[in-house]
Amino acid sequence: MQHWQKVSLSLLTMACLAAIAPRPAQANMFSQTEVDQSRYAVMAVPLARGGYRLLVVEQIKDTRPCWSESGSNPVVIDPLLTTFDFTGICGRATDSNGYSIRVAQQDLGLQYNLRIERGDGELLLVGSSNRGGPRMIIGRTHGLQEGQFLKFHLEPTWRLTRRTYEGQVLGHVYFTNDSWEAATGSAPSPLPAAATPVGTETNVISVPKPQS
Repeated sequence: MQHWQKVSLSLLTMACLAAIAPRPAQANMFSQTEVDQSRYAVMAVPLARGGYRLLVVEQIKDTRPCWSESGSNPVVIDPLLTTFDFTGICGRATDSNGYSIRVAQQDLGLQYNLRIERGDGELLLVGSSNRGGPRMIIGRTHGLQEGQFLKFHLEPTWRLTRRTYEGQVLGHVYFTNDSWEAATGSAPSPLPAAATPVGTETNVISVPKPQS
């Protein structure tokens, strides 16, 4: 009887350990695919209460332009998609459900938030770790103009890609860098996958559709 009790206890312990151990297949279940960078605009959107939110717009079809650009240092964006029904023409990512950071083939959506910070006469798009990782500067506006939608120019080693799963291209956009060294200026050990979702920057903006 004692022998079977020990066997049962061992099996129970193994089952519990298996349940809490990270699963490699789940930790890196997504891949990425390249996109035409010119079909996207990354912008800082001014908020009435102050500050900015991040918005990524994609030109899906050429039926009508989704935005226009003017000026330089900074480039001011006119979000044309607010003036017509952009369904099927323009795509938009407004929060962490629509975009995240990916470095060295590692999805950092649970470990890093995308934030907009005011730098020395410009806005910075920053990857900010909530688990002690290094800060990443992803993009800059190269100037500041209050109350305007401003274009982020991604740093040279950064680009946009799209998330894929088992060969299927998804709507989620990655801010992508191929190496930790280029992303952070150092070579930290890859961050462990979080067991449960942690707090993320919402970065939500409501872009109304006109009434039909």
